[in-house]
Amino acid sequence: MILHGEHIFLRPMTIRERYLFFRWATRSDAAPFWYGDLYGDEPPSYFAFKADWQDYYFDGSRPEKGRCFAIMLAGKPIGQINYNEIENSDRSTELDILIASALHQGLGYGTEAIRLLTEYLFREMGVRRCRIEVVSRNPRAVRAYEKAGYRHSYSYIREGITWLVMEELAPEYLPDSRVAT
Repeated sequence: MILHGEHIFLRPMTIRERYLFFRWATRSDAAPFWYGDLYGDEPPSYFAFKADWQDYYFDGSRPEKGRCFAIMLAGKPIGQINYNEIENSDRSTELDILIASALHQGLGYGTEAIRLLTEYLFREMGVRRCRIEVVSRNPRAVRAYEKAGYRHSYSYIREGITWLVMEELAPEYLPDSRVAT
C-alpha cells in the first residue's frame, strides 16, 4: 500500500527500518522535538524504544494497534509518520510525525504527509477523529498541523509543559460551520 501525494508518498515501514526510525527520533535534527529539553526527558535506549514501538508498527500484523510509514521524497526516506491504536469506543487515533533533516523541514512535506495519512485513516480504517499532541513551544509544528486541517481542541499541562491537542474530524462528523460548500 502506497499513499501518493503531490510531492511525497508514504509507504509502510519494515522491521528492518525500526532502527532508522530510532536514529531519527534520537539523533537527527528532529530529535529535540521528540526527546530532550523541549520535553524534559532523555532519549531512550534502543531496547526501550523497541518496547514502545512494537513489531506490529512495522509488519502490518495488527493494523488496529498502529502502523509506521516512511515519508518518501524522490525515492528516499526523509521521515516517519504513524498512527497509534485506534480506539474502538469512538474510532479515534493519535498521529506522530518527524522529518529527520532540517533541509526537509518547513517545506510542506510534513503537512502533506499528515493530510495523506489522515485521509487514509478516514477512508480505509473507519477512523472518525485524528489527534496530534504538540508542545506549545513548537509553533512551527502547530502551523503545519493547522495547514493540514487540524484545529486546536484543548490544552493541558504535564510536568510544567503546556501541550496542545489538535484534532481533525472525518468529513461526515464535521460541524456544519466547517463543512465545505
